[in-house]
Amino acid sequence: MEYPFPVIDLSYCAPYTINLQINTDKGATYDGNGVRRFYIKSPRVTLHDRCVLCDAGGNSILTLYWKIMTMHRRCQVFMGESNDSSILLFSVKKAELLQSGLMRLEVFLAYNKKESECDFRIDVVSGKRSCHVYAGESPTVVASMQNNGGFNVFVYRNVDYAFIVALLMIVKDINFFYDGTRNLAKAITPLAFRIMMN
Repeated sequence: MEYPFPVIDLSYCAPYTINLQINTDKGATYDGNGVRRFYIKSPRVTLHDRCVLCDAGGNSILTLYWKIMTMHRRCQVFMGESNDSSILLFSVKKAELLQSGLMRLEVFLAYNKKESECDFRIDVVSGKRSCHVYAGESPTVVASMQNNGGFNVFVYRNVDYAFIVALLMIVKDINFFYDGTRNLAKAITPLAFRIMMN
């Protein structure tokens, strides 16, 4: 981006590309020098749970609140350690499947009440092998990820990298529930067919 675009805080917008490594098992994010920059208090998200993204000093930056049982598996993200609607930062929902092996997530900032167009979008390759974060409906890529046993992330200049880390934590868990639902459907369908035939 030409100018800094803070979603969480201006201090997370660098005038150069940032390389981060996210350990998806531990819910921890490290910079290029191996220094931990962020971590999740509750890396295992349940169907009715929330988790908190903290900085290296243990300060709560934001809370990810899951509404997994909604049709689009929406996640709402709030400032600090709360789910007060007055400090909503953004929300993420799963859009329709683009094509086999590619899933799209739509990101809406708090002021975008109508949600007629997304503010950011994330295209995720099946199996979380890679993804790209785009500005709105434009072709401008603001961050990219390759899965090398963890998420190897490049956040481009002037983009809020704490925001990108939060998005990728959501990618990890939304993809988990999506894959789990698909696998459950595969297991149930043959059983349902046998029951109907009996």
